[in-house]
Amino acid sequence: MLTGIDTSFFYALAAGRPLAAEAWENRELLTSVLCFYELKRKLLHGDLKAWPTVLEDIAKAVEAIPVTAVVALKAGQIAHGTGMPAFDAIIVSSLVEAGCEEILTLDHHFQLFAKKGLKITLLSSSSDK
Repeated sequence: MLTGIDTSFFYALAAGRPLAAEAWENRELLTSVLCFYELKRKLLHGDLKAWPTVLEDIAKAVEAIPVTAVVALKAGQIAHGTGMPAFDAIIVSSLVEAGCEEILTLDHHFQLFAKKGLKITLLSSSSDK
């Protein structure tokens, strides 16, 4: 099963969340190229000091999905229909277009997007048991 991950997944992974670690080791993961942007900004602000090679590690282990016109148009519909922030709507749209059946995230607002055949799994402590 293709599993999509957003930027918050990497924070869960760095924090040692069991479900994130299991996914990193055992699943075929896809992410949006926008996650690279978001993580680069965080790194420049001094976040993720414990994982200085996060961008290089992601590039080696995870397929990055580009933002296409189709993705952007569908993201506009998602954002309009749910009130989801633009970047997150683009990330969701790109993962859905790539065929992901599940998205792992810490962001509760991802649950605003409901689509048959798509599971949104929150990487909170309760879901990691």
